[in-house]
Amino acid sequence: MTTPKEFDLQPNPRILPMLGEINLPQWRCLAELIDNGVDGFLAMLRGGTTPIEAEISVNLPMKDDGSARLTVTDNGPGMSPEHLETAVSAGWSGNSPIDSLGMFGMGFNIATARLGTVTTVWTSQKGDAEEHGLCVDFDQLRKQGHFRTPRLSRPKTDPQKSGTSIVIDRLKPEQRGWFAKPGNRTAVKHELARAYSAMLRSGGVPISFKLVLNGKKVAGTSHCAWDDSRSVETTRHGTIFAVQHIDRRLADRPFCTLCWQWLAAADTACPACGLANNVVQRKRHVHGWIGLQRYLSATDYGIDFVRNGRKIEIGNRDLFSWHEPNTGETEIEYPIDDPRQRGRFIGEIHLDHCRVTYMKDRFDRTDPAWEEMVSIARGEGPLQPQKAATLGYNNNESPLFKLFQAFRRSSPPNARLAGGWSTILAMKDNDRAEEMAERFHDNVPEYQPDTKWWELVQEEDNRLLTVGGTPSGSASSGIPGFGGAATPGKTDAGSEPTVAPVPPSKTPQRQRNPIRSLSRELRHLATGLRWDVRAYESLPDDPDLPARDPWRLRRVADGTSEFLINVSHEVFQSATMTALDALLCELAHQSADFSRSQSAAPSFAESLSDLRKQYGGPLRLDPIALGNAADIIFRTITRAWQSGIDKADANRLFNDLPCSDREAIQHKMATCSVPNPHEVISEARFLDYAPPRMIVNFILTHFELFFDGKCWDEPYADLDYLDPAATEEGRRRVEQNYEALLADALWLSEQEVGGLEAAPRERLLRAALALELLTPLAVEEVDGEA
Repeated sequence: MTTPKEFDLQPNPRILPMLGEINLPQWRCLAELIDNGVDGFLAMLRGGTTPIEAEISVNLPMKDDGSARLTVTDNGPGMSPEHLETAVSAGWSGNSPIDSLGMFGMGFNIATARLGTVTTVWTSQKGDAEEHGLCVDFDQLRKQGHFRTPRLSRPKTDPQKSGTSIVIDRLKPEQRGWFAKPGNRTAVKHELARAYSAMLRSGGVPISFKLVLNGKKVAGTSHCAWDDSRSVETTRHGTIFAVQHIDRRLADRPFCTLCWQWLAAADTACPACGLANNVVQRKRHVHGWIGLQRYLSATDYGIDFVRNGRKIEIGNRDLFSWHEPNTGETEIEYPIDDPRQRGRFIGEIHLDHCRVTYMKDRFDRTDPAWEEMVSIARGEGPLQPQKAATLGYNNNESPLFKLFQAFRRSSPPNARLAGGWSTILAMKDNDRAEEMAERFHDNVPEYQPDTKWWELVQEEDNRLLTVGGTPSGSASSGIPGFGGAATPGKTDAGSEPTVAPVPPSKTPQRQRNPIRSLSRELRHLATGLRWDVRAYESLPDDPDLPARDPWRLRRVADGTSEFLINVSHEVFQSATMTALDALLCELAHQSADFSRSQSAAPSFAESLSDLRKQYGGPLRLDPIALGNAADIIFRTITRAWQSGIDKADANRLFNDLPCSDREAIQHKMATCSVPNPHEVISEARFLDYAPPRMIVNFILTHFELFFDGKCWDEPYADLDYLDPAATEEGRRRVEQNYEALLADALWLSEQEVGGLEAAPRERLLRAALALELLTPLAVEEVDGEA
């Protein structure tokens, strides 16, 4: 017997069904097939032809039965029979690894094997008299023991049409059952809308096409971002816009299309394969934007990374972490100031020239193109400017660095000062901001621009400019730690309250100021009642509001509910009565009155409790937020006193600390890899590395460094009652007052969350007020915070 000179490594046909065992989610299977159609459109574009009315149609099975099938059809350029043969061959791809989405021949086989056992592909080009086809029947291939399958053909109704259709029959039982559930089909639509959103929008990048799912158009999702014309002014960095655009073209670089590797600039042949004919000069272009979302979310934020129009990673947060090159440690830098770790940095970055995994769910972090993008988007070094300067990184002008400096906070550093919310472009009532975002994503026209969000930001700021304040949801002008109620649930609109409508008021509009924070749709879930409230601040002589009434809610002819409120009424002089309280009480009364004849009707108390749970977020004491606010207060205090301290005094103050305190600070600086601790000490920044209790002890020992406008405005050294004993008594009273406030703040910072949640309400309220009173009126930037 003659021994063959070669081994035959052709795979057994059983390899194809085994590919179906790869755990690829259903929407990604569909995306693999959609990618083929997109690649056809991209090929037309590269050839100089702009696709007209480009469309990909997907039909999913809606019943769990044996006849269920799945189809993906496009009106692209189609394929020749030779191209069709190679396009579906296992492990082969005729697509360019540079310009295409369907980079791997395995993608088609994995997707179809995952869904079913019989796949038929029909395709034709413009001018063909018939369609060419083939059928991949996994069971038949396994039986026959080879990969050969007949060429199919069928006549075309219109020779001028072109395109490709993929039909998957004999769906796997688990797949039929999965697609038969409406919720799963909705989830597929949502994922596809996100993945292809860059191309489904008008003026899509790099192309626009229409995606149809079971006969209905899939609209690409958009980010609920602040308009790119919004900006804030910062002391150190000047004007910073809410959207930072990226458009960086890098020099072309050699790339091996066989090995998928970047080459050195001078290479003409690939060092890996030794070939030169596979080396091309590849374009490198990083473009997109990073911006600010109109609401905070613990889950819905991050950067979308896009390759050739398809989003590979959605809501990624890798750019928000600093990777220390010497130690290899990773530190999350954003979000770190929000008590519930909610963020609002979003964006889309196109990175067409970076490799992705074969599952197309992640960019290859070892590709040099990824590191180039990171450097462009967030710069070199940490985002925290003090830490960056300490480690020797300077002059960071990257988009993310700028956003971090202006918009890192989720609440202003001093809520007592008017204008604070507009300086960070944030709404105080985040529950309301999220509720409005739902309408944005539902494509309600008036919620597409950011005007409604901006009006509420301005209203909150303007409230602090008026005597007593324009009414809003907050119980005081700026107690930190209020917020955190759950987003209101949705119900179908139920019966309307039985209140006789009245004609619209003839009162001149100039007598009333709109209260936008209270003007909204509110619902009572238990009764199904709904109110479209339009709230106004009325003057005491408003004829539609009796002089002795602090407020009035009435239905008007257009179906809305008009809420008039006299904020100067004595009832609002109470610390526990707000305009929001008044509105919710009125709605609770109407709910109880409407349902009083029904069995098991909710009482007034139950209705008020329900409404406050839904809409009373701004009135709630949040223990988690309070603990975080205490930490921020101590950090801002440590910065406020540093200006004006010369090196000699700073060194003396440090040396006067107890030995144990000095050692603790030095160990903390070592942990933080501070390269020049002597400079930190001589610049009076050593308290930045001290715990809150140590900071309090320092303040109690050196009150003279913190008053008279240095940190707080209260006079101390400047006090003079013309009698030394009286002056000393006055200073002692100032000290006692701040000693008590600092003790409350320290209690907050040292409590565990469980301890704060178990604390009496009065104790939390007192501590919250202490934080407000301790806030320095002139807050310097703290690690990039304005």
